[in-house]
Amino acid sequence: MAKSMARRQYIDVATGTAMKYVATGRIHPERADISFGPIVWRISEQERVKASCASSQVTILLELATIDGYITAHLAAEQFAHIVVGALGFSLGSGYSVELIQITEEDGTPHVFGVRPTCPTQGETPGFSPHNDVFNQAFTLANRDVFFRMALRDYLRAINNPVDCGAYCYRSIEAIKSSFSARSRDNGWAAMHASLGTDRSTIESTVKAFADPVRHGNWVGAKPSNTLQRWNMLKLTRDILFKYLEHERQADRSIATR
Repeated sequence: MAKSMARRQYIDVATGTAMKYVATGRIHPERADISFGPIVWRISEQERVKASCASSQVTILLELATIDGYITAHLAAEQFAHIVVGALGFSLGSGYSVELIQITEEDGTPHVFGVRPTCPTQGETPGFSPHNDVFNQAFTLANRDVFFRMALRDYLRAINNPVDCGAYCYRSIEAIKSSFSARSRDNGWAAMHASLGTDRSTIESTVKAFADPVRHGNWVGAKPSNTLQRWNMLKLTRDILFKYLEHERQADRSIATR
């Protein structure tokens, strides 16, 4: 009974239809000039999804009773877009990707998805202010440290990919661990924890619990995450990367003063 009531709250009472959301974005690379559709999924008598694309500009119309807001709409639209783009890319042997930029609610309210997430409870971002010193340090270290360079790459991917956020965050952390492993000749975790002040339980509960099923391709067993949980994954990963950056800077200073 509770489940059916929860489902009905996203049905427009006046019309008896599911609430509508429109997602718009791009298929990359844009120069591929992709066009398709419209393609329609009939979920039920009242529910449907329609996807179309012209000159690599993709539009997804969602009429689904299970959508409880624009964030869920964004995640759902992304999945339907990946169904089409994945099949098309596979058939053509081409590496296409999807970027959904905006969700528009039925009343016309737009929500633009940028490249910098914010904490849902405090409004902070993962950026540094001022950022110049951090940029210069990160640039210098990334030039000579392949572990840090690849960790940054996965961290940025985590920011832009809610579904794979945990997996990318964990691989980013593992890259830092592997840097210590290369020096300590063990698995690197103990050395990382000792050097950076991290701990196993926090990493496992915040990131690894969400990452493991996805890392092993077990999508059915994937643990769902909400906005706050994904924020916590990103924050922990960022903090570990910054601690490593500071650790390496201190190490460089120690060598320079010998």
